[in-house]
Amino acid sequence: MIIHSRRTGWVVGLALALAPTGCQQSLEADLILVNGRMITLDGEGTVAEAVAIRGETIERVGSNREIRALAGRRTSVVDLQGRTVVPGFNDAHLHFESGGFSLLRVDLRGVTSPEEVLRRVRASADTLPAGSWIRGRGWDHTLLPGGRWPTKEVLDRAAPRNPVYLRRVCGHVAWVNSAALRAAGITQHTPDPPGGQIVRDRGGEPTGILKEEARSLVSDVIPPPSMAERRLAIQTALQEAARLGLTSVQEMGTSPEAFAIYQELRDRGDLTVRIYACPAIDSALAHLPGVGIRTGLGDPWLRVGVSKEYADGALGAATAALLEPYQDHPGSRGIMVTPEERIRSLVRGAHRAGQQVTFHAIGDRANRVVLDAIEEALRENPRPDPRHRIEHAQVLAPEDIPRFARLGVIASMQPTHCTSDMRWAEDRLGPGRIQGAYAWRSLLESGARLAFGTDWPIEGLDPIEGLYAAVTRRDRSGHPEGGWHPEQCLTLEEALRAYTVGAAYASFEENLKGSIEAGKLADLVVLSKPIFEISPDELLQTEVVMTIVGGRTVFERQ
Repeated sequence: MIIHSRRTGWVVGLALALAPTGCQQSLEADLILVNGRMITLDGEGTVAEAVAIRGETIERVGSNREIRALAGRRTSVVDLQGRTVVPGFNDAHLHFESGGFSLLRVDLRGVTSPEEVLRRVRASADTLPAGSWIRGRGWDHTLLPGGRWPTKEVLDRAAPRNPVYLRRVCGHVAWVNSAALRAAGITQHTPDPPGGQIVRDRGGEPTGILKEEARSLVSDVIPPPSMAERRLAIQTALQEAARLGLTSVQEMGTSPEAFAIYQELRDRGDLTVRIYACPAIDSALAHLPGVGIRTGLGDPWLRVGVSKEYADGALGAATAALLEPYQDHPGSRGIMVTPEERIRSLVRGAHRAGQQVTFHAIGDRANRVVLDAIEEALRENPRPDPRHRIEHAQVLAPEDIPRFARLGVIASMQPTHCTSDMRWAEDRLGPGRIQGAYAWRSLLESGARLAFGTDWPIEGLDPIEGLYAAVTRRDRSGHPEGGWHPEQCLTLEEALRAYTVGAAYASFEENLKGSIEAGKLADLVVLSKPIFEISPDELLQTEVVMTIVGGRTVFERQ
Protein backbone atom coordinates (compact mmCIF):
# COMPACT_ATOMS: atom_id res chain seq x y z
CA MET A 1 0.00 0.00 0.00
CA ILE A 2 1.25 3.51 -0.85
CA ILE A 3 0.16 6.66 0.95
CA HIS A 4 0.93 9.91 -0.80
CA SER A 5 0.36 13.55 0.13
CA ARG A 6 0.47 15.89 -2.88
CA ARG A 7 0.56 18.88 -0.55
CA THR A 8 3.81 17.86 1.14
CA GLY A 9 5.49 15.54 -1.34
CA TRP A 10 5.77 12.92 1.41
CA VAL A 11 5.33 9.37 0.22
CA VAL A 12 5.21 6.41 2.54
CA GLY A 13 5.43 2.83 1.36
CA LEU A 14 4.21 0.04 3.60
CA ALA A 15 5.87 -3.32 3.08
CA LEU A 16 3.36 -5.93 4.19
CA ALA A 17 4.99 -8.93 5.77
CA LEU A 18 3.04 -11.84 4.28
CA ALA A 19 2.99 -15.15 6.05
CA PRO A 20 4.44 -18.03 4.00
CA THR A 21 1.83 -20.12 2.24
CA GLY A 22 3.69 -23.37 2.55
CA CYS A 23 6.23 -25.09 4.78
CA GLN A 24 9.73 -23.70 4.94
CA GLN A 25 11.93 -25.55 2.46
CA SER A 26 14.92 -25.44 4.80
CA LEU A 27 15.89 -24.37 8.28
CA GLU A 28 19.45 -23.65 7.22
CA ALA A 29 20.86 -20.18 7.85
CA ASP A 30 21.87 -17.80 5.11
CA LEU A 31 24.78 -16.37 7.10
CA ILE A 32 26.62 -17.61 10.17
CA LEU A 33 29.18 -15.70 12.22
CA VAL A 34 31.31 -17.95 14.45
CA ASN A 35 34.28 -17.65 16.82
CA GLY A 36 33.25 -14.18 17.93
CA ARG A 37 32.45 -12.35 21.12
CA MET A 38 28.83 -11.25 20.74
CA ILE A 39 27.91 -8.44 23.16
CA THR A 40 24.18 -9.10 22.90
CA LEU A 41 22.82 -6.41 25.27
CA ASP A 42 19.89 -8.77 25.77
CA GLY A 43 19.16 -7.75 29.36
CA GLU A 44 20.79 -10.88 30.76
CA GLY A 45 24.36 -9.84 30.06
CA THR A 46 24.76 -12.68 27.55
CA VAL A 47 28.04 -12.89 25.65
CA ALA A 48 27.79 -15.49 22.89
CA GLU A 49 30.20 -17.09 20.44
CA ALA A 50 28.10 -17.19 17.30
CA VAL A 51 24.96 -16.02 15.55
CA ALA A 52 22.86 -17.45 12.71
CA ILE A 53 20.96 -15.19 10.30
CA ARG A 54 18.15 -16.16 7.97
CA GLY A 55 16.75 -13.50 5.67
CA GLU A 56 16.80 -10.14 7.45
CA THR A 57 16.50 -11.52 10.98
CA ILE A 58 18.56 -13.30 13.59
CA GLU A 59 17.66 -16.98 13.71
CA ARG A 60 19.65 -18.01 16.78
CA VAL A 61 22.39 -16.81 19.11
CA GLY A 62 24.56 -19.33 20.91
CA SER A 63 27.73 -21.39 20.97
CA ASN A 64 29.82 -22.23 17.93
CA ARG A 65 28.54 -25.80 18.04
CA GLU A 66 24.87 -24.80 18.21
CA ILE A 67 25.15 -22.30 15.41
CA ARG A 68 27.27 -24.44 13.08
CA ALA A 69 24.49 -27.03 13.20
CA LEU A 70 22.34 -24.57 11.22
CA ALA A 71 24.79 -24.43 8.31
CA GLY A 72 23.70 -25.86 4.97
CA ARG A 73 25.06 -26.00 1.45
CA ARG A 74 24.10 -22.38 0.72
CA THR A 75 25.15 -20.95 4.08
CA SER A 76 27.94 -18.39 4.16
CA VAL A 77 30.16 -18.87 7.21
CA VAL A 78 32.37 -16.07 8.54
CA ASP A 79 35.09 -16.87 11.08
CA LEU A 80 35.42 -13.76 13.26
CA GLN A 81 38.71 -14.95 14.79
CA GLY A 82 37.70 -13.72 18.23
CA ARG A 83 36.52 -10.26 17.22
CA THR A 84 33.85 -8.38 19.14
CA VAL A 85 30.37 -7.97 17.67
CA VAL A 86 27.87 -5.40 18.94
CA PRO A 87 24.34 -4.48 17.84
CA GLY A 88 24.31 -2.05 14.95
CA PHE A 89 24.77 1.56 16.02
CA ASN A 90 21.62 3.68 15.85
CA ASP A 91 22.23 7.43 15.67
CA ALA A 92 19.25 8.98 17.45
CA HIS A 93 19.85 12.51 16.17
CA LEU A 94 21.55 13.63 12.99
CA HIS A 95 20.94 15.50 9.76
CA PHE A 96 21.65 12.81 7.21
CA GLU A 97 21.22 14.67 3.94
CA SER A 98 23.06 17.71 5.33
CA GLY A 99 25.85 15.42 6.48
CA GLY A 100 26.21 14.10 2.95
CA PHE A 101 26.34 17.65 1.60
CA SER A 102 28.98 18.54 4.22
CA LEU A 103 31.30 15.94 2.68
CA LEU A 104 30.86 17.61 -0.72
CA ARG A 105 31.19 21.28 0.33
CA VAL A 106 33.75 23.50 2.08
CA ASP A 107 34.69 21.85 5.39
CA LEU A 108 35.93 24.26 8.07
CA ARG A 109 35.88 22.01 11.13
CA GLY A 110 38.88 22.57 13.34
CA VAL A 111 40.15 25.59 11.38
CA THR A 112 42.08 27.97 13.65
CA SER A 113 43.06 30.88 11.37
CA PRO A 114 41.33 33.28 8.95
CA GLU A 115 44.09 32.48 6.44
CA GLU A 116 43.06 28.81 6.33
CA VAL A 117 39.41 29.82 5.85
CA LEU A 118 40.51 32.08 3.00
CA ARG A 119 42.52 29.28 1.39
CA ARG A 120 39.69 26.74 1.49
CA VAL A 121 37.00 29.13 0.28
CA ARG A 122 39.26 30.42 -2.50
CA ALA A 123 39.96 26.85 -3.62
CA SER A 124 36.22 26.32 -4.00
CA ALA A 125 35.76 29.67 -5.78
CA ASP A 126 38.44 28.71 -8.31
CA THR A 127 36.28 25.79 -9.47
CA LEU A 128 33.04 27.74 -9.91
CA PRO A 129 31.76 30.35 -12.35
CA ALA A 130 31.16 33.89 -11.12
CA GLY A 131 27.87 34.24 -9.30
CA SER A 132 27.65 30.61 -8.18
CA TRP A 133 27.05 30.13 -4.48
CA ILE A 134 29.78 28.71 -2.25
CA ARG A 135 28.45 26.79 0.73
CA GLY A 136 30.14 25.16 3.67
CA ARG A 137 30.07 24.71 7.42
CA GLY A 138 32.07 23.79 10.49
CA TRP A 139 33.82 27.03 11.48
CA ASP A 140 34.05 27.88 15.18
CA HIS A 141 34.86 31.43 16.19
CA THR A 142 36.17 30.25 19.57
CA LEU A 143 39.07 28.62 17.69
CA LEU A 144 39.96 31.81 15.81
CA PRO A 145 42.39 34.41 17.21
CA GLY A 146 40.86 36.16 20.21
CA GLY A 147 37.69 34.06 19.96
CA ARG A 148 36.01 36.94 18.12
CA TRP A 149 33.25 36.70 15.54
CA PRO A 150 34.72 36.83 12.01
CA THR A 151 33.61 39.40 9.45
CA LYS A 152 32.68 39.48 5.78
CA GLU A 153 36.01 41.00 4.70
CA VAL A 154 37.85 37.64 4.87
CA LEU A 155 35.28 36.04 2.60
CA ASP A 156 35.25 39.05 0.29
CA ARG A 157 38.96 38.51 -0.33
CA ALA A 158 38.51 34.77 -0.82
CA ALA A 159 35.58 34.96 -3.24
CA PRO A 160 34.92 38.47 -4.59
CA ARG A 161 32.85 37.14 -7.51
CA ASN A 162 30.76 34.57 -5.59
CA PRO A 163 28.24 34.82 -2.75
CA VAL A 164 29.40 32.75 0.24
CA TYR A 165 27.25 31.15 2.95
CA LEU A 166 29.08 29.25 5.73
CA ARG A 167 27.28 27.79 8.73
CA ARG A 168 28.96 27.72 12.13
CA VAL A 169 29.73 24.30 13.58
CA CYS A 170 26.53 24.47 15.66
CA GLY A 171 24.47 25.36 12.59
CA HIS A 172 22.82 28.32 14.35
CA VAL A 173 24.98 31.12 12.92
CA ALA A 174 25.89 31.94 9.31
CA TRP A 175 28.98 33.80 8.11
CA VAL A 176 28.44 35.46 4.73
CA ASN A 177 30.28 37.82 2.42
CA SER A 178 29.21 41.12 0.87
CA ALA A 179 27.95 39.43 -2.29
CA ALA A 180 25.60 37.27 -0.21
CA LEU A 181 24.34 40.29 1.73
CA ARG A 182 23.64 42.07 -1.55
CA ALA A 183 21.84 39.05 -2.97
CA ALA A 184 19.57 39.03 0.09
CA GLY A 185 19.09 42.80 0.10
CA ILE A 186 20.48 43.13 3.62
CA THR A 187 21.65 46.65 4.52
CA GLN A 188 22.09 48.69 7.66
CA HIS A 189 18.37 49.49 7.44
CA THR A 190 17.23 45.85 7.45
CA PRO A 191 15.51 45.07 10.77
CA ASP A 192 16.33 41.97 12.79
CA PRO A 193 13.76 39.25 12.05
CA PRO A 194 11.82 37.70 14.96
CA GLY A 195 14.04 35.13 16.68
CA GLY A 196 17.19 36.30 14.93
CA GLN A 197 19.95 38.89 14.91
CA ILE A 198 21.95 40.64 12.19
CA VAL A 199 25.27 41.43 13.88
CA ARG A 200 26.36 44.99 13.06
CA ASP A 201 29.46 47.11 13.51
CA ARG A 202 29.48 50.40 15.40
CA GLY A 203 28.22 52.23 12.32
CA GLY A 204 25.25 49.88 11.97
CA GLU A 205 26.62 48.01 8.94
CA PRO A 206 26.09 44.22 8.85
CA THR A 207 29.35 42.44 9.68
CA GLY A 208 28.47 39.24 7.83
CA ILE A 209 27.34 37.30 10.92
CA LEU A 210 23.69 36.24 11.01
CA LYS A 211 22.33 34.52 14.12
CA GLU A 212 19.41 32.11 14.32
CA GLU A 213 16.41 33.19 12.20
CA ALA A 214 18.47 35.93 10.52
CA ARG A 215 20.21 33.14 8.60
CA SER A 216 17.08 32.58 6.53
CA LEU A 217 17.37 36.09 5.06
CA VAL A 218 20.24 34.71 3.00
CA SER A 219 19.51 30.99 2.90
CA ASP A 220 16.08 31.66 1.39
CA VAL A 221 17.63 33.26 -1.69
CA ILE A 222 20.12 30.44 -2.33
CA PRO A 223 18.89 28.23 -5.18
CA PRO A 224 17.76 24.91 -3.72
CA PRO A 225 19.81 21.83 -4.62
CA SER A 226 18.58 19.77 -7.54
CA MET A 227 17.29 16.24 -6.98
CA ALA A 228 20.47 14.94 -8.62
CA GLU A 229 22.57 16.89 -6.09
CA ARG A 230 20.43 15.59 -3.24
CA ARG A 231 20.81 12.00 -4.45
CA LEU A 232 24.59 12.39 -4.56
CA ALA A 233 24.62 13.81 -1.02
CA ILE A 234 22.47 10.97 0.30
CA GLN A 235 24.54 8.29 -1.47
CA THR A 236 27.66 9.86 0.04
CA ALA A 237 26.05 9.81 3.48
CA LEU A 238 25.04 6.16 3.08
CA GLN A 239 28.62 5.18 2.32
CA GLU A 240 29.91 7.08 5.35
CA ALA A 241 27.28 5.50 7.61
CA ALA A 242 28.15 1.98 6.47
CA ARG A 243 31.86 2.62 6.99
CA LEU A 244 31.25 3.70 10.59
CA GLY A 245 28.85 0.94 11.63
CA LEU A 246 25.58 2.89 11.51
CA THR A 247 22.73 0.51 10.75
CA SER A 248 19.94 2.94 11.73
CA VAL A 249 19.69 6.72 11.79
CA GLN A 250 17.05 9.15 13.02
CA GLU A 251 17.12 12.17 10.73
CA MET A 252 15.87 15.42 12.22
CA GLY A 253 14.06 17.79 9.87
CA THR A 254 13.71 15.43 6.91
CA SER A 255 12.67 17.32 3.80
CA PRO A 256 9.96 15.97 1.47
CA GLU A 257 12.60 15.78 -1.28
CA ALA A 258 14.92 13.66 0.85
CA PHE A 259 12.05 11.40 1.89
CA ALA A 260 11.18 10.83 -1.77
CA ILE A 261 14.79 9.76 -2.44
CA TYR A 262 14.77 7.42 0.57
CA GLN A 263 11.55 5.92 -0.81
CA GLU A 264 13.18 5.37 -4.22
CA LEU A 265 16.18 3.69 -2.63
CA ARG A 266 13.97 1.58 -0.41
CA ASP A 267 11.84 0.45 -3.37
CA ARG A 268 14.98 -0.61 -5.26
CA GLY A 269 16.47 -2.36 -2.24
CA ASP A 270 19.37 0.09 -2.22
CA LEU A 271 19.01 1.54 1.27
CA THR A 272 21.94 0.43 3.41
CA VAL A 273 20.80 2.09 6.62
CA ARG A 274 17.37 2.14 8.27
CA ILE A 275 15.86 5.63 8.46
CA TYR A 276 13.49 7.15 11.00
CA ALA A 277 12.61 10.27 9.03
CA CYS A 278 11.52 13.14 11.28
CA PRO A 279 9.69 16.07 9.61
CA ALA A 280 9.39 19.60 10.92
CA ILE A 281 6.46 19.79 13.30
CA ASP A 282 4.59 22.41 11.23
CA SER A 283 4.62 20.11 8.20
CA ALA A 284 3.60 17.13 10.30
CA LEU A 285 0.67 18.94 11.90
CA ALA A 286 -0.51 20.70 8.76
CA HIS A 287 -0.53 17.76 6.38
CA LEU A 288 0.36 14.32 7.67
CA PRO A 289 -2.56 13.42 9.99
CA GLY A 290 -5.06 14.42 7.29
CA VAL A 291 -3.82 11.61 5.04
CA GLY A 292 -3.38 9.08 7.83
CA ILE A 293 0.36 9.50 8.32
CA ARG A 294 1.50 9.33 11.95
CA THR A 295 4.67 8.60 13.84
CA GLY A 296 5.79 5.04 13.13
CA LEU A 297 4.08 4.57 9.77
CA GLY A 298 6.29 2.67 7.34
CA ASP A 299 8.43 -0.43 7.61
CA PRO A 300 11.72 -1.39 9.28
CA TRP A 301 13.70 0.34 6.51
CA LEU A 302 11.86 3.67 6.36
CA ARG A 303 9.46 5.10 8.92
CA VAL A 304 7.85 8.43 9.64
CA GLY A 305 9.45 9.61 12.86
CA VAL A 306 9.05 12.20 15.56
CA SER A 307 7.76 15.69 14.69
CA LYS A 308 10.56 18.16 15.52
CA GLU A 309 11.04 21.88 16.01
CA TYR A 310 13.52 24.33 17.60
CA ALA A 311 12.93 25.92 20.99
CA ASP A 312 16.16 27.94 21.26
CA GLY A 313 19.60 28.47 19.78
CA ALA A 314 23.03 27.06 20.66
CA LEU A 315 25.37 27.46 23.60
CA GLY A 316 28.42 28.11 21.43
CA ALA A 317 26.66 30.99 19.72
CA ALA A 318 25.34 32.27 23.09
CA THR A 319 21.81 31.95 21.72
CA ALA A 320 20.65 29.04 23.93
CA ALA A 321 17.81 30.31 26.13
CA LEU A 322 18.83 30.50 29.79
CA LEU A 323 16.87 31.19 32.96
CA GLU A 324 19.54 33.66 34.07
CA PRO A 325 21.99 35.77 32.00
CA TYR A 326 25.12 34.30 30.48
CA GLN A 327 28.13 34.68 32.72
CA ASP A 328 30.27 35.94 29.83
CA HIS A 329 27.40 37.86 28.14
CA PRO A 330 25.63 39.39 31.16
CA GLY A 331 23.25 41.38 28.98
CA SER A 332 21.82 38.29 27.30
CA ARG A 333 19.74 35.26 28.21
CA GLY A 334 19.80 33.86 24.68
CA ILE A 335 17.02 33.51 22.14
CA MET A 336 13.77 31.55 22.23
CA VAL A 337 13.59 30.77 18.52
CA THR A 338 10.00 29.62 18.98
CA PRO A 339 7.92 31.69 21.42
CA GLU A 340 6.74 29.93 24.56
CA GLU A 341 3.05 30.06 23.72
CA ARG A 342 3.76 28.70 20.25
CA ILE A 343 5.67 25.77 21.77
CA ARG A 344 2.71 24.93 24.00
CA SER A 345 0.37 25.08 21.02
CA LEU A 346 2.57 22.87 18.84
CA VAL A 347 3.09 20.25 21.55
CA ARG A 348 -0.62 20.22 22.37
CA GLY A 349 -1.59 19.82 18.71
CA ALA A 350 0.98 17.13 17.92
CA HIS A 351 0.16 15.15 21.06
CA ARG A 352 -3.58 15.31 20.31
CA ALA A 353 -2.92 14.14 16.73
CA GLY A 354 -1.11 11.04 17.97
CA GLN A 355 2.33 12.23 16.93
CA GLN A 356 5.54 11.79 18.85
CA VAL A 357 6.95 15.27 19.37
CA THR A 358 10.38 16.66 20.15
CA PHE A 359 12.06 20.02 20.47
CA HIS A 360 15.67 21.07 20.13
CA ALA A 361 16.33 22.56 23.56
CA ILE A 362 19.81 23.56 24.74
CA GLY A 363 19.43 26.09 27.56
CA ASP A 364 17.79 25.48 30.93
CA ARG A 365 14.96 27.90 30.11
CA ALA A 366 14.20 26.20 26.79
CA ASN A 367 14.22 22.76 28.41
CA ARG A 368 11.86 23.92 31.14
CA VAL A 369 9.46 25.47 28.63
CA VAL A 370 9.32 22.24 26.62
CA LEU A 371 8.91 20.06 29.71
CA ASP A 372 6.09 22.34 30.89
CA ALA A 373 4.40 22.08 27.48
CA ILE A 374 4.64 18.28 27.47
CA GLU A 375 3.32 18.05 31.01
CA GLU A 376 0.38 20.26 30.09
CA ALA A 377 -0.40 18.18 26.97
CA LEU A 378 -0.25 14.92 28.95
CA ARG A 379 -2.57 16.34 31.61
CA GLU A 380 -5.12 17.56 29.07
CA ASN A 381 -5.05 14.48 26.83
CA PRO A 382 -3.66 11.40 28.57
CA ARG A 383 -2.54 8.69 26.15
CA PRO A 384 -0.32 5.70 26.76
CA ASP A 385 3.38 5.74 25.98
CA PRO A 386 3.74 8.80 23.68
CA ARG A 387 7.55 8.82 24.15
CA HIS A 388 7.99 12.53 23.57
CA ARG A 389 11.61 13.62 23.44
CA ILE A 390 13.94 16.55 23.95
CA GLU A 391 16.87 16.82 21.57
CA HIS A 392 20.19 17.79 23.21
CA ALA A 393 18.92 18.63 26.74
CA GLN A 394 22.33 20.18 27.28
CA VAL A 395 21.77 22.52 30.22
CA LEU A 396 19.21 21.54 32.86
CA ALA A 397 18.14 23.13 36.12
CA PRO A 398 18.60 20.46 38.85
CA GLU A 399 14.88 20.43 39.67
CA ASP A 400 14.04 19.62 36.03
CA ILE A 401 16.22 16.51 35.76
CA PRO A 402 13.73 14.16 37.52
CA ARG A 403 10.91 15.44 35.30
CA PHE A 404 12.24 13.50 32.30
CA ALA A 405 11.54 10.16 33.99
CA ARG A 406 8.30 11.33 35.58
CA LEU A 407 6.90 12.53 32.24
CA GLY A 408 8.40 9.70 30.19
CA VAL A 409 10.41 12.19 28.13
CA ILE A 410 13.43 10.70 26.34
CA ALA A 411 16.69 12.64 26.64
CA SER A 412 18.15 12.45 23.12
CA MET A 413 21.75 13.60 23.64
CA GLN A 414 25.08 13.73 21.82
CA PRO A 415 28.17 12.91 23.91
CA THR A 416 30.67 14.69 21.65
CA HIS A 417 28.86 17.98 22.23
CA CYS A 418 30.27 17.81 25.74
CA THR A 419 33.86 17.28 24.68
CA SER A 420 33.61 19.93 21.95
CA ASP A 421 32.02 22.52 24.24
CA MET A 422 33.99 21.97 27.44
CA ARG A 423 36.67 24.49 26.37
CA TRP A 424 34.27 27.38 26.96
CA ALA A 425 31.03 26.00 28.45
CA GLU A 426 31.86 26.97 32.02
CA ASP A 427 32.70 30.50 30.89
CA ARG A 428 29.20 30.72 29.45
CA LEU A 429 27.37 29.18 32.39
CA GLY A 430 29.48 29.67 35.52
CA PRO A 431 30.37 27.03 38.13
CA GLY A 432 26.82 26.60 39.40
CA ARG A 433 24.86 25.95 36.23
CA ILE A 434 27.61 23.79 34.75
CA GLN A 435 26.59 21.06 37.21
CA GLY A 436 23.44 20.51 35.16
CA ALA A 437 25.20 20.50 31.79
CA TYR A 438 25.63 17.30 29.73
CA ALA A 439 24.27 15.49 32.79
CA TRP A 440 24.06 11.95 31.45
CA ARG A 441 24.70 10.23 34.78
CA SER A 442 22.20 12.40 36.66
CA LEU A 443 19.51 11.74 34.05
CA LEU A 444 20.18 8.00 33.97
CA GLU A 445 20.13 7.67 37.76
CA SER A 446 16.87 9.63 37.93
CA GLY A 447 15.27 6.95 35.76
CA ALA A 448 15.29 8.80 32.44
CA ARG A 449 15.79 7.04 29.11
CA LEU A 450 18.89 8.10 27.18
CA ALA A 451 19.23 7.91 23.39
CA PHE A 452 22.61 8.87 21.96
CA GLY A 453 23.52 10.31 18.58
CA THR A 454 26.03 12.64 16.97
CA ASP A 455 24.13 15.62 15.48
CA TRP A 456 26.17 15.06 12.31
CA PRO A 457 27.39 17.18 10.52
CA ILE A 458 27.66 19.46 13.58
CA GLU A 459 29.84 16.73 15.07
CA GLY A 460 31.54 13.83 13.32
CA LEU A 461 29.44 10.76 12.53
CA ASP A 462 31.66 8.15 14.22
CA PRO A 463 29.77 6.54 17.14
CA ILE A 464 33.05 5.22 18.57
CA GLU A 465 34.01 8.83 19.32
CA GLY A 466 30.69 9.21 21.12
CA LEU A 467 31.40 6.15 23.26
CA TYR A 468 34.81 7.55 24.13
CA ALA A 469 33.34 10.95 25.05
CA ALA A 470 30.63 9.40 27.23
CA VAL A 471 33.07 7.16 29.10
CA THR A 472 35.93 9.66 29.58
CA ARG A 473 34.59 13.22 29.10
CA ARG A 474 37.96 13.97 27.52
CA ASP A 475 38.90 15.24 24.07
CA ARG A 476 40.86 13.19 21.55
CA SER A 477 44.16 14.35 23.04
CA GLY A 478 43.14 13.03 26.48
CA HIS A 479 42.46 16.46 28.00
CA PRO A 480 41.61 17.07 30.79
CA GLU A 481 43.24 14.30 32.76
CA GLY A 482 40.60 12.49 34.74
CA GLY A 483 37.80 13.92 32.62
CA TRP A 484 35.72 17.10 32.70
CA HIS A 485 33.19 16.80 35.53
CA PRO A 486 33.82 13.05 35.62
CA GLU A 487 30.91 12.48 38.00
CA GLN A 488 28.73 12.51 34.87
CA CYS A 489 30.71 9.79 33.04
CA LEU A 490 28.95 6.61 31.97
CA THR A 491 30.21 3.06 31.86
CA LEU A 492 30.93 1.63 28.42
CA GLU A 493 27.90 -0.64 28.61
CA GLU A 494 25.63 2.27 29.55
CA ALA A 495 26.95 4.35 26.66
CA LEU A 496 26.64 1.48 24.19
CA ARG A 497 23.06 0.85 25.33
CA ALA A 498 22.21 4.50 24.69
CA TYR A 499 23.53 4.11 21.11
CA THR A 500 21.57 0.89 20.53
CA VAL A 501 18.79 -0.15 22.93
CA GLY A 502 18.01 3.42 24.00
CA ALA A 503 17.95 4.73 20.45
CA ALA A 504 15.66 1.88 19.39
CA TYR A 505 13.30 2.71 22.26
CA ALA A 506 13.26 6.36 21.14
CA SER A 507 11.80 5.26 17.79
CA PHE A 508 9.38 2.62 19.23
CA GLU A 509 11.51 -0.16 17.75
CA GLU A 510 13.03 -1.87 20.79
CA ASN A 511 11.30 -5.14 19.79
CA LEU A 512 12.99 -5.02 16.38
CA LYS A 513 16.52 -3.80 17.02
CA GLY A 514 19.05 -2.64 19.60
CA SER A 515 20.22 -6.05 20.81
CA ILE A 516 21.46 -9.32 19.33
CA GLU A 517 18.57 -11.70 19.97
CA ALA A 518 16.65 -14.30 18.00
CA GLY A 519 13.79 -12.74 16.06
CA LYS A 520 15.31 -9.28 15.87
CA LEU A 521 16.71 -7.63 12.77
CA ALA A 522 20.15 -8.85 11.77
CA ASP A 523 21.89 -5.49 12.19
CA LEU A 524 25.39 -6.15 13.52
CA VAL A 525 28.79 -4.49 13.66
CA VAL A 526 32.13 -6.30 13.90
CA LEU A 527 34.85 -4.27 15.63
CA SER A 528 38.62 -4.42 15.36
CA LYS A 529 39.24 -4.31 19.12
CA PRO A 530 37.65 -5.99 22.16
CA ILE A 531 36.18 -2.74 23.45
CA PHE A 532 35.19 -4.17 26.84
CA GLU A 533 38.74 -5.41 27.49
CA ILE A 534 40.82 -2.39 26.47
CA SER A 535 41.50 0.94 28.13
CA PRO A 536 39.16 3.84 27.26
CA ASP A 537 42.05 5.54 25.46
CA GLU A 538 42.20 2.63 23.00
CA LEU A 539 38.58 3.11 22.00
CA LEU A 540 39.63 5.79 19.52
CA GLN A 541 41.83 3.26 17.73
CA THR A 542 38.88 0.91 17.25
CA GLU A 543 37.61 0.53 13.68
CA VAL A 544 34.58 -1.08 12.14
CA VAL A 545 35.61 -4.29 10.36
CA MET A 546 32.18 -5.22 9.02
CA THR A 547 28.71 -3.68 8.97
CA ILE A 548 25.73 -5.99 8.43
CA VAL A 549 22.24 -4.58 7.88
CA GLY A 550 19.32 -6.97 7.51
CA GLY A 551 21.71 -9.88 7.05
CA ARG A 552 23.49 -8.13 4.18
CA THR A 553 27.11 -7.00 4.44
CA VAL A 554 27.12 -3.33 3.44
CA PHE A 555 30.71 -2.60 4.45
CA GLU A 556 33.81 -4.72 4.90
CA ARG A 557 37.23 -3.26 5.67
CA GLN A 558 39.85 -4.49 3.25
